[in-house]
Amino acid sequence: MLSGVEIDGLMETLGAIRGLQSDLRTQANSELRGSARECANVLAVELARAAQSSGVPVAPRVARSIRVKSDRLPVVSIGGAARVGTGKRANAGALVWGSERGPASDPNRFAVSPNGGGYWIAPTVERFGRSDAVESYKRAVFDTLHRYGLV
Repeated sequence: MLSGVEIDGLMETLGAIRGLQSDLRTQANSELRGSARECANVLAVELARAAQSSGVPVAPRVARSIRVKSDRLPVVSIGGAARVGTGKRANAGALVWGSERGPASDPNRFAVSPNGGGYWIAPTVERFGRSDAVESYKRAVFDTLHRYGLV
């Protein structure tokens, strides 16, 4: 399941870094990764909080699998092979869809009704897209590119 925040022109802007000399490119990319990590950490905390209050019993366990990825863009992953189910028998990847959307069929093992709009991931990502953290990240990208003479 992919949810995301769109920032127009960001990939093209980040592509401008390819024109820097190798040592400067490494430093600029490192700065961008740091800014992206800060932004993604805010999202990870918000997602964990949303899982706790979602009303989906398995969501808090799935939220334990939230990881911030190292990238120039803010990236958070949810799911994977982490064992989080009752008795640690199920992995987070097998439960993430149901924790977000409810059951796809009977029997209902998620104790909630189906919700196409999402219980905790999609609403949180949507709110996050309008947050100060995203604006701070965009400003950090601009500042980094400006520092290296790319804008």
